[in-house]
Amino acid sequence: LASTVGGDVGDALRRLAPELGQVLQAMVVDGLTVRETAALLGVPEGTVKTRARRARIAMRKALT
Repeated sequence: LASTVGGDVGDALRRLAPELGQVLQAMVVDGLTVRETAALLGVPEGTVKTRARRARIAMRKALT
């Protein structure tokens, strides 16, 4: 995901922890649900939700 996006957004994506980037990739780019992302990554749904929230916060902070 980070390699296909340039500029400030790409830079912010590259600075994300790998587990946060995986969740963004699955949910935003691949369009998977929380349940599908959890199954794909082998983690509980709550973990997916937490990682998605942390990723959004990190991206917002990096882009402001």
